Amino acid sequence: MKKAIFILVVVLLPVLYYLGVFSEEETLPLSKEFFSIETSSAEGTFDPETPGWIRIRRASDPLSLSSKDLEELYQAKLDRGIRNLPLLSWVLMRKAQEARKRGQTDQALRLALYAQRFSPDFPEPSFEVARARWSENPFQVTEILRELLRGIGGWFRHYPHGLKRGYNALFLVGNGVLMAFMVLGVFLLVKYVSLYVYDIRKNLTGEISRLFTQSLKILVFFLPFFLRLDLLWALLFWSLLMWGYATKRERFMVVCFLIALTYLPFFLRSVSHFLESPASEILMSMDRANHQDWNRSVEEKLREWVAKRPGDALAHFTLGLIEKRQGHYSQAESFYQRALEIEPRFHEALSNLGNVYLAQKQFDQAISAYERAIRLAPEKGSYYYNLYRASSQKTFLSGKIDSAFQKARQLDPETINFYIAIDSPNMNRLVIDETIRPAQLWDRFLDEWIGREGFLYRLFRAWFEKVFSRVPFLAPILFLGFLLAVSRYSRQRRVHTRCPTCGSPTLRFYLGASEDEFVCFNCYRMFFQKEKLHPKVMEKKTLQVEAFQREKRRIGRILSFLSIGFTDLWEERPLRGVLVLSLFFFFVLRFVYWDGVVRLDLPEGEGAI
Repeated sequence: MKKAIFILVVVLLPVLYYLGVFSEEETLPLSKEFFSIETSSAEGTFDPETPGWIRIRRASDPLSLSSKDLEELYQAKLDRGIRNLPLLSWVLMRKAQEARKRGQTDQALRLALYAQRFSPDFPEPSFEVARARWSENPFQVTEILRELLRGIGGWFRHYPHGLKRGYNALFLVGNGVLMAFMVLGVFLLVKYVSLYVYDIRKNLTGEISRLFTQSLKILVFFLPFFLRLDLLWALLFWSLLMWGYATKRERFMVVCFLIALTYLPFFLRSVSHFLESPASEILMSMDRANHQDWNRSVEEKLREWVAKRPGDALAHFTLGLIEKRQGHYSQAESFYQRALEIEPRFHEALSNLGNVYLAQKQFDQAISAYERAIRLAPEKGSYYYNLYRASSQKTFLSGKIDSAFQKARQLDPETINFYIAIDSPNMNRLVIDETIRPAQLWDRFLDEWIGREGFLYRLFRAWFEKVFSRVPFLAPILFLGFLLAVSRYSRQRRVHTRCPTCGSPTLRFYLGASEDEFVCFNCYRMFFQKEKLHPKVMEKKTLQVEAFQREKRRIGRILSFLSIGFTDLWEERPLRGVLVLSLFFFFVLRFVYWDGVVRLDLPEGEGAI
């Protein structure tokens, strides 16, 4: 009973310490300075001075939502060359929610479908469509599931959403695992610190050498306090110190503890620092310029970036797309040419350069650009469609025109059928402009985050990161050396262990009921060899066994009520205990960070989209 209360107190103290109850500053693993990032101010406000911009009033103002007005806005969006309008979608979603509450299911579904059309890459409109279909008829299982799957896919198709969810998942999983290992360290310390003290007391004699050795062991135990180690590293230190007393499974989990504590904070910090860097901000600006609206601040950031990083092909490509959509064809041509100089096999830039030539009635140059793009990427149906458009502008009678069109429909029928149905001379709709795909942004993210040295270098470097303490040169590599030293010492110098039957410390091990169980000499003689010992010895040993087993069961029952996984750790099932506790802490942190750690830079009302 006392041990169970002691375990509860020891577990609560680190948790309260982590929450900042005992200190002015937040500490690991819930520290914002350590793991989370400070997001920049939202850039989701729209610039009404942008040429050709669709002026949209705030959601609180009256807004005409007739089908005619929405269709006009949708056509204007296509003319502008914009794929996603999150602010307008958010307005429509709010109106759809209000319609659902009033019981106007048809109106809610209509508005939700328009919200989806205005922002097809965003997941939230698809979820709103699913809710509207559910309100209309909950038996539309196929349609509802299709919208839900489309919304889930939007989490990955849209780079900002994928980045947000990826980092939030990494943050929650990483902290959950670290907190589970923290509890494991507490349990190992509680279970075996008495044996550590017993070893010191048994070997404490008047000999100078032994007195010095045992004094050194006491000093080593208090090293985390002298070095002001962070609590997680202190628990890892004590877990390593208890290496000789732990079971094989617990030793394996201690090694996992060392690896997790080395890599998880390192990766979380490095990703967090990258998300706060200008390189990450430029990736967000690229995504916005390619797939959403853009304003002058986005364009200015990209121009400042290419001035500092003139070798960035994606940034030049994005600026070319911006200029082309605004009708500045000569500027767009120069940006695309620069992108191709940097990356000659940039077939998306080639196709868009052909679109610029076509807009300037330079048909031969446009056809040449499309043909070069097709040679580099023959599987892209949009290139054949653009070639068909350019050839049609040059001449009406050519077998080349028909073959290009048929090839385009064969490769990408959905996209081609959408564009062929458009009857508009606008150059943003006459041909297909390529944009930076989310996969390209993710590749760029990994390249920027990993750096030129490569991923293996990052893994190697993690072992030389500083540990939070007063001694700046401490690094995980020293803990690995300490682990090797303790392991070697425990093999050479046998330490006491606790008999699982009677609980008494012993140096003599005998095989028990299974190959993994070892008992003391007297338990082996009494319960396995069935020897007849002296009645007083047998009575004393029987009472000792009953008291120990009764206390063990009582502790197990109490721990089972405290939290899931505690019993597994106490009964030497550390792998299962750590996994269960990791899931438990994951859901606890998910509740604490309900809105996530990273917030998207979206317009006002971002919680809805």
